[in-house]
Amino acid sequence: MQLFILIKYFLCFPLLFEFFVILFTLCLHQRKFNAMANLKIIHYTSKKLKDKTSPVLLRLTINRKVRNYSLPDNFHCLKNQWNKNSSSFKPTYPNYNKANKRLDEALARARDICMELNRKNNDKGFSHDEFAEKFKATNKNLMLFKYFDEIYKRLVAANKVGNAATYLDTKNQFLKFLETDIEMKNLTLKILNQFVEQCQSEGQKDTSICVRLRTLRALYNKARKEEGLENYPFENFDWSQFNLQTEKRAISKTDLLKIYHHEIGQGEPGFDSRNFWLFLYFCYGLNFIDFAKLEPKNIITDEGQKILVYYRSKTKRIIRVPLSAQALKILDIYTKQNFGSKYIFPILNQEIHQSPQQIKTRIKTALKKVNEEMNIIAEKLEIDKRLTSYVARHSFATILKKEMIPTAIISEMMAHANESVTQTYLDSFDFETKAAAASKLI
Repeated sequence: MQLFILIKYFLCFPLLFEFFVILFTLCLHQRKFNAMANLKIIHYTSKKLKDKTSPVLLRLTINRKVRNYSLPDNFHCLKNQWNKNSSSFKPTYPNYNKANKRLDEALARARDICMELNRKNNDKGFSHDEFAEKFKATNKNLMLFKYFDEIYKRLVAANKVGNAATYLDTKNQFLKFLETDIEMKNLTLKILNQFVEQCQSEGQKDTSICVRLRTLRALYNKARKEEGLENYPFENFDWSQFNLQTEKRAISKTDLLKIYHHEIGQGEPGFDSRNFWLFLYFCYGLNFIDFAKLEPKNIITDEGQKILVYYRSKTKRIIRVPLSAQALKILDIYTKQNFGSKYIFPILNQEIHQSPQQIKTRIKTALKKVNEEMNIIAEKLEIDKRLTSYVARHSFATILKKEMIPTAIISEMMAHANESVTQTYLDSFDFETKAAAASKLI
């Protein structure tokens, strides 16, 4: 009988051994799961706020080490507004359904992060620091207009006042449209399209709308790079809906000569504006901002030739322009008149205009006056075109084109990156030129 019992136990031993192995393995997996994360939403009553409420936090336990994390909405409530058993708000809490939904979303995000970290570490668990880095990144409420303000301040601090102004304008346009701040993760393609429709209904030009959308896109790219933002509403945005062909701004050579031969006495209204405008034209379509900042040191002599050398603010390139007799004649007036000043032309005053913002504002005011006075001159000379500093630049390119100067040379003179940029400045040939060309078909 004893022998029979021994034989029975001996035969059962492999089965018992296998059972204990399986049980041990399951225990290990359970322990690993527990080590991975034990998550719970808690009402942290140990901390009292000024209004006698306590914060609602996420509690994570790893290997008996406990750490609490703030939730994105910074919820806090009274003790009688919290259901400890279900870890949720009671109906007495304002908008409790919506608040509980936000708690569920936060808890789900936390669980996803735990699973992701565990997979990344080959099921060996993870640390609180690893979780904190991930959870805080997804937890951050990145608000659109607050982020606009942050980037605006950074641009101003970096003296990039022009770019800062563009960001501020874009922010104001979207604030007018949305009326309230919005989380950047919640901005959608539909909202972008609605913004476009609103702008178009107000009669805004496609170029203006496009500039603001591109600024918003730049803001999102910065947030994705610096803040870990995942949302990108421009993924399927249709940029082809915009007509970005600008109205041709050039005047004819005949009209240009009218301006050149128009005599205005020194000290009379329009004297400076006409000279400034012509100087822009003769200096290869010089940009007004760069023009206003010219100093005597920007004029050098190389082998007997007077050359204007300046730093192009837009492209960050050094530009060299051989000065023509017409440009030198204008330059001579202001070199004598403005002698001793930091600047060649009487636009900026080094004693008054010192900060980037002051310089920008002064140049904008001066340019407005030049454009206004040039249009008075255009009316007197019966020039059927609105004259601006841009017209001087466009006219320089277009007149040279009609004089059969190759686009490659015009492009180099205007310091463009490539000929396609120059092409946007070139006016289409006039009707007579096309008619003359067509007459040669047969």
